[in-house]
Amino acid sequence: MTHWLIVGCGYTGTVLARTLASRPELAAEVTITRRDGEAANTLAAALGVRGVRAELADAASLDVPADAIVVCTAPPGDDPAVEIRTLLAAAHRAAKMIYISSTGVYAPGHGAEVDEAWPIAPVTASGRARALAEAELIDAAMPWVSLRAAGIYGPGRGLVERVRAGTYRVVGDGTSHVGRIHVVDLVAAILAAAATPVTGAVNACDDDPAPIGEVADAVAARLGLPPPPRTPVDAVSTEVAGMLTADRRLVNRRLRDELGVVLRYPSWRDALEAELSPSPAA
Repeated sequence: MTHWLIVGCGYTGTVLARTLASRPELAAEVTITRRDGEAANTLAAALGVRGVRAELADAASLDVPADAIVVCTAPPGDDPAVEIRTLLAAAHRAAKMIYISSTGVYAPGHGAEVDEAWPIAPVTASGRARALAEAELIDAAMPWVSLRAAGIYGPGRGLVERVRAGTYRVVGDGTSHVGRIHVVDLVAAILAAAATPVTGAVNACDDDPAPIGEVADAVAARLGLPPPPRTPVDAVSTEVAGMLTADRRLVNRRLRDELGVVLRYPSWRDALEAELSPSPAA
């Protein structure tokens, strides 16, 4: 029983807050923050939690209770290092800091298996921002975990809607491996990070870092549609190209063996079938 503070409550934070609100044995109180105070209050009311306005770079807006579990799901802003440094200073009495980072901090994999020891050498602006934020955690006053999330998907966010709408394009020849994690499994990782003594970086990904073309073609086939078209790497932004052609076969041993997370969706195929299979009759 403790106070949870979810900073920058977006897609993942909303699922986490809803989960905590439905399981009172995990949290005495749940507070979510957004940059827009009205948006924070509206979302909080819908979730049955407390909402406040907060800016990562604004120390005066960060009120962190002692012994709280702080989960930062906010994307990096203009100065990621200053933002996380400010949050850490405000949270110096917290029980634990859980930062939702990205596997984009790693150097390209070129098809190799990539665990937490892989070099930090991001090739995208978002990856560089995450790496700067993570670097501030090293000297934190409290225990911390950086969950390096692969591509997050779930209800309302994933390939199915885009393939069905005909807007999805496979970048390159489709052979690049891309990691994924369903939002419910990422939330399970956050809960485990709070409940265990594990610290440091942990890859938050499933067991099946499949090639992007294989995934897109399978989704289309399941929908009864033709394979999505391929588009040349030089036809997309360097940011998109960097994310989708890094070819990392992500490894999740720490997630499973140390955090003890049992994935509900160990493969994107499991999630696809769950999403598209008919619901059982009432």
